[in-house]
Formats: sequence, structure tokens, C-alpha cells
Amino acid sequence: MASVTAIEPGIEGSLVALLDVMGRTADAMVAIGPDLRVIAWNDAATDLLGYAPNEALGRPCHEILCWRDRCGDSVCEGVCPASEIGGDDEVIGTKEVLGKSASGATLWLSASTIVPPIEMRDECRLVHLIREVSFPPELERLVVERLGGRLPATVGANEHLAVLTPRERDVLGLLTEGLDGSAIAEQLYLSPATVRNHIQHILTKLGVHSRVEAVAFALRRT
Repeated sequence: MASVTAIEPGIEGSLVALLDVMGRTADAMVAIGPDLRVIAWNDAATDLLGYAPNEALGRPCHEILCWRDRCGDSVCEGVCPASEIGGDDEVIGTKEVLGKSASGATLWLSASTIVPPIEMRDECRLVHLIREVSFPPELERLVVERLGGRLPATVGANEHLAVLTPRERDVLGLLTEGLDGSAIAEQLYLSPATVRNHIQHILTKLGVHSRVEAVAFALRRT
């Protein structure tokens, strides 16, 4: 089923048609106006980031996205370098970033940024297509190296993880293998939203703040 796109009132014509088409994707689609406020938001964005359209539309994009790089430095602030008007052939590369959901969960994201035709940029400056990704290989290596080279064993049998339900242990086990939310959902025959809920419960029960910390917790105890 195609994702439905909510669009800020007052936008009309060809831009509405363009945003509607771009929103019909499995990726989260977030369109940003020239004042750096969210002007379009699709169902996939709600599924991934947890904000309903009425919670996202009209808000400054940095309040919703809160992107950071792998060093923890902000790449999404009130002054956004990507928002500066460029030429008609402007291209912005895909980035891997850390973001946060509405519930506060940390997400590894891959964000592709599309620049609309120059005649539309007085209403729409950027369109982000965002998807969840697995841990970057270098991060996986770093976690393993810092934990003495130990690899995950049977997460389900570990007494330190007894606070988790069997399904939550299944999800954590797949996280330690580097699978992202979509891959876990496919392997366990669950919806992506259900997987995200399981992950949030795992973080809460283990007293950690991100998936990386949850993986590190599991690795230390295997």
C-alpha cells in the first residue's frame, strides 16, 4: 500500500503533486520549506520517527530530526548548511546519521536529500528520504574490539537478560548480528512498528539509551 502524505495547508499546484509522488515510498519522506519548517510528512515518517503528521507539520525540522554524526556532533541545527540556495543542478550526498524517535530512542539512519527544481524552492527547499540502517561495519568492529574481541553467544540463555521477554531476546540477538529494524521485522514476521516497540522496551529494561549500548550490554554478558 502506498504511503499517504500529509502536506502543510497553503501549498498548491505542481509542488503538491510532486510531494505526493515522492511520499509514495517505503522510506520516510520529510519535506522542508525555506524557513526550515516541515511542510510534508508521509506515513512512513510516522512509522519510523513516531510523530503524527499534526505533530510534525509546521515545526522546525531540527526539532524533529535532531541529527548527529557518529562523533555525536550535531548536523541538524537551526542554521542548516544544506538549506542554502544553490544552482539548478545542486546535488546533496546521502548521509548516515544518528537520529531520535519521538519516544527518545536512538536510530541509525541513512538520509538521501533531494533538491526540488529551482522554481519550487521558494516553497520547498529540501526533501529528505530516510530509512533505518544496520550498524556501520566500523562501529561493529569498534564495539567488538572494545569488548575484547568477544562475539555474541546465545542471548536468550543469558541470566543478565532475564528481564527481557523471549521475543525481546530474539530482537536483541538479531541486533547484535547487525540487522536493522526492517530486516528484523522480516526475519521474525513482525511489523516494523512492532520491532521498534520491542527495541524501545529493551532499552528501557536494560537501562541503556541506544541500540549500540544495548548491543554492547549483550556482548559484555556473552
